[in-house]
Amino acid sequence: MKKLYKSVFSIILLLAVTTIFFSGRLFSQTHNHKPGESCSADAHSDHNNKPKAATIDPHAGHNHGFETVEADPHAGHDHASHANVGSTPIEKLYEEKCEHDIKTIDCDECRYELGAVKITDQVKNLLKTQILSQVQKTRKISFRGELEYDNQFFRTVTSILPGLISSMPVRKGDIVEQGQVIATIESHELSHAALELQKQLAELELAQKKLAREEMLNQKKVGSMQSVQEARAARDLIALEIKCNKEKLAMFGLTDKEIESIAAGRGKSIQKGHLQITSPIQGRIANIYTNIGGAVNEQQALLDIVNIKQLRAIGQIKEADISSVIIELKKGSLSGFISTQAFPGNLYPVKAVSADAGLKAATRMLEIQLAVKNPDEMLRPGMFIEGTLNIGNAATKPVLPASAVMEDEGRHFVFIKHDDSMYFRRDVIIEEQHSDTITIGSGIQDGDEIVVEGSFLLKSDILRAKMGAGCAH
Repeated sequence: MKKLYKSVFSIILLLAVTTIFFSGRLFSQTHNHKPGESCSADAHSDHNNKPKAATIDPHAGHNHGFETVEADPHAGHDHASHANVGSTPIEKLYEEKCEHDIKTIDCDECRYELGAVKITDQVKNLLKTQILSQVQKTRKISFRGELEYDNQFFRTVTSILPGLISSMPVRKGDIVEQGQVIATIESHELSHAALELQKQLAELELAQKKLAREEMLNQKKVGSMQSVQEARAARDLIALEIKCNKEKLAMFGLTDKEIESIAAGRGKSIQKGHLQITSPIQGRIANIYTNIGGAVNEQQALLDIVNIKQLRAIGQIKEADISSVIIELKKGSLSGFISTQAFPGNLYPVKAVSADAGLKAATRMLEIQLAVKNPDEMLRPGMFIEGTLNIGNAATKPVLPASAVMEDEGRHFVFIKHDDSMYFRRDVIIEEQHSDTITIGSGIQDGDEIVVEGSFLLKSDILRAKMGAGCAH
């Protein structure tokens, strides 16, 4: 290229000199002097009045319009063949020869045409590389939503009978264990049922004695069989009433042990109508609907208890993603992660369990329910969430930092280290970009050593022709 520039410059300079020379001959007064003769004004006047002999042009016959130009060593050089060097096997690039009749990879002027860069130790210190590794990647669907209680871990405690709240040793937010006393109700109905049971037990004992006496008289032919049958019927009726009363006490929430204590005359507190309400599950007090001294009716809600070690996330799925979600949900393998603004650095695993029967009319989105494990109880119902669901089986994909990927004329490429000082451009297909990482679809392989910092230095070398340097063809 430098030789070509030199030849063109020589031609332009020669044409300029020739033009100036001929311009002087045509537009200036010329005359001849003998050796040692000076030129005066008279002489000039005399020369003007006398005919002059034609001056012999020393350049006559000399053609200034042409000069031998060196042959362009790049003439006929096909550069289109280097358009796809980023996807050509490196071994094949090493076999190519350039117009200088040497291997292109060894030519300092033409090497860049192969997308190859030979660096110095100084440049090497400015580069950073990493070995390409594969990571598992799946298609992800993003969603937003809200956390709610899981109704399977939510209990509303009600009053089974009417009465007054005599004590409530818990407050909203307290942690309670299963079976722990959370309230006490004073109920006249409970007191009446307990005393009635004791009365019935006494009547049963009397009825059994009467039956035994009638049976004895009947055996001695003194009493009638009818009397025996009447005594037996009376006993059985009392036994049935006792059974019904015990079941009633059980419905009030008393255990078999408590009922037996009433029957044995030891349940003094229950006989006074004091009914203890216990927690059906382990959890936290979510709501309290009454206070000490408040009157309650049968089936009236007293408080709510919830276990938040497992919650439900309600996710809003876009209409375009519904088909993928429904298909994966039927397989039973739809899972993902959620995050919250409260704990932005934490990811919580979720598993989809069901989907609504229809779309929300206002948003045209499908709500899905996801189970969220919350063992440390950091999450709370009502929190807004953002999450992703994994669609399909995980596949291994190469991932690079965004700084490693360069672009030229719509093509993306990276540089791989081939040996200690030689680096090659490799065209790649970008599959996905997330934040500052890029998933590569194809173009490089596991184990390649990729330049992740300083790629722009190598890019400037292979694109030198576009910058006005190198071998411009």
